[in-house]
Amino acid sequence: MTKFEDLTIQNNFLFQQVMRNPRICKRLIEELLNIKIAELSYPYAEKTIQTGVDNRGIRLDIIVADENRTHYNLEMQVKNNKSAETGEPLLPKRTRYYQASLDMDLLGKGQNFDKLNDTYIIFICAFDLFNEGRYVYTFKNKCLESPNLAMGNGATVVFVNSLGSKGDISPMAKNFLAYVNNQTVSDGFTEEVDAAVTALKRDSETRRQYMLLEMALHDERMEGRREGRMEGRSEERAARNRDIALDMLKDQYTLAQILKLSRLSKEEIYALAQANNLQVIE
Repeated sequence: MTKFEDLTIQNNFLFQQVMRNPRICKRLIEELLNIKIAELSYPYAEKTIQTGVDNRGIRLDIIVADENRTHYNLEMQVKNNKSAETGEPLLPKRTRYYQASLDMDLLGKGQNFDKLNDTYIIFICAFDLFNEGRYVYTFKNKCLESPNLAMGNGATVVFVNSLGSKGDISPMAKNFLAYVNNQTVSDGFTEEVDAAVTALKRDSETRRQYMLLEMALHDERMEGRREGRMEGRSEERAARNRDIALDMLKDQYTLAQILKLSRLSKEEIYALAQANNLQVIE
């Protein structure tokens, strides 16, 4: 757990709190995406900072919409988590879950799909996810056989690399990414962001929310470890029971005796016998 006093804009909780300032959030989106927004709103104000535990764990969301009802979902990402099985980054697949969650919020029950708004999922990363040195990686669904043919489903995913050096982004965007890396204040925008960070770190209610979030995260981790230990012990018991049953089958114990001592079911014993070319004595 990072001490509240040591938080920087790289901490997603603090980033989300800063982005609740519509002027800062609007300017950042405009600079990163090279667009102009007339007006920004928070259509899910109560969901802007979600510190509850749901079926996929804890998520911090900042969701805003412009005058055209295009929705933007922003998050700060510091660690490039990878799959234990494949070693591949998990962030690209997380975008599928985020997009599905966002679409569920946008589409009311019984509404047609054409009511889905255009969306941007924006991850500001303190690492280069794709190792090409670009400031920005923008993804839209396109046809492989005809690269100029876009699906046109209105969904865009943007990965912003704070360590980038390639690509054409505005000086203000570059200054903000430098601020993400080392808290360097170099223009009016980063000065405003830094002032917001300082004010939030002096706010007792923000401190309380952070502590509640950290406690929820801690409880979730502890529950996961407890379930993992229970699952591990259950697997150990099952393996031990199979070993007992196998030894008894080899020693030609009866089915009733094996059932009593191994605690396996009749079906499991027959399957074990078949797999090891052994006979079950009724």
